[in-house]
Amino acid sequence: MNINEKIGLNIRNFREKQGYTQIDFAEECQISRAYYGRIERGEHSITIETCEKICKTLGIQIKDLFYNI
Repeated sequence: MNINEKIGLNIRNFREKQGYTQIDFAEECQISRAYYGRIERGEHSITIETCEKICKTLGIQIKDLFYNI
C-alpha cells in the first residue's frame, strides 16, 4: 500500500465514523465527488489545500491524516 492509499484509507475511516456518504462529504468539503473518490482510493496525491478542507470538515488536524503511515 502506497502513501496515497494510506492517507485515503485514513480519510475514509474518519468520514465513515462521522456518518458521511462520499457524495455528502465531497459537497461539504466543496470538492468534486470524482476527485474525492480518487483521493480515497489513493489514485490521486492530495494537495495541502484539499487536506485543509477535509480536516476542517472532519474537525481534525492535518497530522491525523498521517496516522500509522
